[in-house]
Amino acid sequence: MNRSTGTSHDRRPFPLAVAGTGRPLGPMLTFLRRRDFTDAFPWVKLVAVVLPHGLDLPPMPLAEGLPRYGDAATLFASHPDLRLILDLTDDGSLTDGLRASAPPGVSVVGPDSALVLLEVMASERMCGSCNVQLQQARDLFATLIDQVDEDILLIDTEGHILDLNRNILERKGGTKDDWVGACCKEIDGPDFCAPPERGGCPFRETTATGRKAERIHTKVDEEGRVRYFRVYTYPVQDQNGRLTSIIEMRRDITNRTNMELRLQQSEKLAAIGELATYIAHEIRNPLFAIGGFANSLLRLPTLDETARGKVQVILEESRRLDNILRSILNFARPTTSKAGKADLNGVVRQTLELMAFGFDTRRITSELALAADLPRVRGDAELIKQCLINLVKNAQEAMPGGGVLTVRTGMTHSHVFVTVEDSGEGIPAEMHERIFSPFFSTKEKGAGIGLAMTRKIVEDMGGKVDLVSHVGKGTRITLFLPPVLAVPEGETPPHANGPAGEDTPGETGGQGSPSSRDAQTSETATSGTPPPPETASAPASSATSPCPFARKD
Repeated sequence: MNRSTGTSHDRRPFPLAVAGTGRPLGPMLTFLRRRDFTDAFPWVKLVAVVLPHGLDLPPMPLAEGLPRYGDAATLFASHPDLRLILDLTDDGSLTDGLRASAPPGVSVVGPDSALVLLEVMASERMCGSCNVQLQQARDLFATLIDQVDEDILLIDTEGHILDLNRNILERKGGTKDDWVGACCKEIDGPDFCAPPERGGCPFRETTATGRKAERIHTKVDEEGRVRYFRVYTYPVQDQNGRLTSIIEMRRDITNRTNMELRLQQSEKLAAIGELATYIAHEIRNPLFAIGGFANSLLRLPTLDETARGKVQVILEESRRLDNILRSILNFARPTTSKAGKADLNGVVRQTLELMAFGFDTRRITSELALAADLPRVRGDAELIKQCLINLVKNAQEAMPGGGVLTVRTGMTHSHVFVTVEDSGEGIPAEMHERIFSPFFSTKEKGAGIGLAMTRKIVEDMGGKVDLVSHVGKGTRITLFLPPVLAVPEGETPPHANGPAGEDTPGETGGQGSPSSRDAQTSETATSGTPPPPETASAPASSATSPCPFARKD
């Protein structure tokens, strides 16, 4: 055991003896033979008992095996290294005689002093044991909270941080000393807390009620993506029931929320499928008859120009209605994707050649950045082109006054990606999740099928779609597609890192911007990939930062 003067191994042995059979004898023998005492003070040894003539040692198991001497002279001769004798008689009658015959270097302690020494040693041992147990408990608690992936804070009743776990330090940077004393709002900014219309702050509720609280908070990250957090607060009370501090845990539930939204969309698609089947049987048959008869009327030579124009309108409108029905049916049915190997760079070039005719009149500048040596992707090239046409068309419509359309390709550790980015109006954060819902559109004449169909096609291929948008700055949509792997023909390669959508941090750097290969060939001037978000740093003077939670008298 370590001490300030060294370890137990380099301590000088400290032999001691007891004399007398008074009432202190039993407690002293019990204490000196206790396991915790011998472990803490292994250099202290009880070596003998002195029983002057006329005294007899009562039956004590703790005294068995100890040498017994009838006088002090025999004790000193048998144990020349003796350091201490404790007089344990009731009246201290042996103290003077022992002191008179003790050789130099041997101390004699009377019964009163021996009891005081016993209490001091017991309290010191108890204190040391408590400190060890307290340190063990602290180490265990710190280990547990540091292994948790969620953010955990210990906050005082004024909202200042008392402690925080490693997950926050790895995410925000700095040390514990940098953050202790700062207001809890400085972790993710004041916009992180839930406003009163959404239930308010759980910290305020716990401080007011003394009970557990929880809320759903949302945060728009540096890349313009919405993240969902479930925030729990737990009261910490002293033995008198007074609230002393609050434990706050912040859990990122974005993936789970996304899965719930997907489930809701799947249920919606199932309902659309049933409706589409009914529409197909009840509407398309008479619609086919209307179109057929309209075609027949147009072939009549006796039809005048006025009537011919009206019949042409009937035919065009019936075709338009048929296209709408076909879109609904295609969206509800599983995507018929032909298994193939598509050259993504080639598909991108073909799409831009097809869509570039209206760029000049719209005052749109296109920029193309294609990664070199890009692997082929697993999927149907025509369906991928359909997705890109939807994205480019949406980008054009998002820039009514002109702008820059950037298309780039690249490769992450598990997927090939193509990004379509515009410098248009952007999409509000509250619409990011709804933008891929069927029949939801921000355009007056939009059907709301394009993006929903795009995500459905990409996910059926084993990929995923990522959206980043800032109001007033533009929108970036990335399609992640599975690459063709070097496996024998006929084998179905497993998706890298599990199903699409579960490896977002690795593919998007945690913020949604694809990390493409360094070697890229630019077919026109490009502005490059967006710069990474600035790394958050700890507050400069957290100890003195004002906290909005501080009470005001």
